Amino acid sequence: MKTRNAYSREDLTDVFDSAAGQRALAVVTVQSAGSWQSFKARFLEADPKGRFFVLEHEPCDADALPALAPGQYTGVSFRHRSRKVLFATVVEAKGKFMFNDATSVSAVRYRWPDTVLELQRRSYQRTLIPGVVKLLANIWPGSAADRNQVQHGQITVVTGTMMDLSCGGTLVRTGLGTPPAWPADAPLGVELQLPDGRAPVTLDARYRGSRPDEQGRMCIAIQFIGLEVSLDGRLLLQRISKNVQQLSRSERVAGGSMNAPIAEHTGE
Repeated sequence: MKTRNAYSREDLTDVFDSAAGQRALAVVTVQSAGSWQSFKARFLEADPKGRFFVLEHEPCDADALPALAPGQYTGVSFRHRSRKVLFATVVEAKGKFMFNDATSVSAVRYRWPDTVLELQRRSYQRTLIPGVVKLLANIWPGSAADRNQVQHGQITVVTGTMMDLSCGGTLVRTGLGTPPAWPADAPLGVELQLPDGRAPVTLDARYRGSRPDEQGRMCIAIQFIGLEVSLDGRLLLQRISKNVQQLSRSERVAGGSMNAPIAEHTGE
């Protein structure tokens, strides 16, 4: 699972031109009032000189779209062939995109990214963590920024061990007998111990549901969010990708096939 930090300018122009030509679906992530919101948007245009690109700004589902403003930072991800392209950008303008004299859609013009991160889509497949490996996870309602309150006992923390890992999220086995009282897609703060043995990481996530394992212990599914928006987040994605790669290699050496029956943590 090769990780690439950037394209050449010519290659990136080709990638964006292809996305616009296919009206590829992108996921836009924005932070507003301390919480993350993601929505889907289709590519409409890519400037051949590499100055801007345009995404549709029409609801794809029942959820309301965030009120974007010029100058606002966002994260964008989309699929290109067998890879996923992620980057941070800035809202430049809002308006209408004209298909012809009679047809238009609401649209947003975004700044061309300075750099992009490219990950193999395999990095978003859940790779099981061997049972002999115990990787601790702490989960709390709110956000990663609430870590200080957690340390002072002001927020209840759910502790468990990671069962799988991908660049999109993880499943954590806990000692709970019933699901946590969190609504669907509730914002969470998460502290994870990764297989590489380095310092634990703290990041924002969403609650994606719970299910009991064979022993009745509640397992919590979480989706990582907002990592593509910042440089630190993109570096963390690279680190997670390398850990997924190592787990996948270990699996192949052991002769297993743990990825195939399990869905992806795509966030899309």
